[in-house]
Amino acid sequence: MSSGPKILAFAGLLALAGCGFRPLYGGGPAGAAVSAQLDQIDVGLLPDRQGQLLRQALEADLQRAGAPGFYRYHLKVSYGGWYGQPIGVQPDSSNTRNRYIASARWVLTAEGNRARVIARGSAQAMDALNIIDNQNFAATLDQGVLRHHFAQRLARQITEQLAAYFRNHPDRG
Repeated sequence: MSSGPKILAFAGLLALAGCGFRPLYGGGPAGAAVSAQLDQIDVGLLPDRQGQLLRQALEADLQRAGAPGFYRYHLKVSYGGWYGQPIGVQPDSSNTRNRYIASARWVLTAEGNRARVIARGSAQAMDALNIIDNQNFAATLDQGVLRHHFAQRLARQITEQLAAYFRNHPDRG
């Protein structure tokens, strides 16, 4: 990297610091505290394959230091599944493109008292696939990739919402 882009990158970092930007988790004592709280969340079981993918993605995002020795919180996720809508329609009424939307709702409770709700929220992701005639194998592969992408996107949103909650409520939980 030449000196010009380095100077621009450094100026950008200074501008972010000047406007009050702070990393959500990681970096500094407040970020370390948020990361520690995220690491103490037990993710509940989810049914079917898509639920398993979402749970794995959540555990990867939340438990960055590996599984903790104990859990302080329990995260219950209700995966709403995903559905498709045709968005590319031909004159013969066949569709050439589908939009898929996935959604999940979550509730964070205390591990010892799951009736005590600490926080709740929802996440949604959207993507689209082209439909190619007589390409069933390719369509199956595309949907498999789409399932993984949805799990990762929903997990990222839930993790960010939880991190924002812990950042704004450091003394709760």
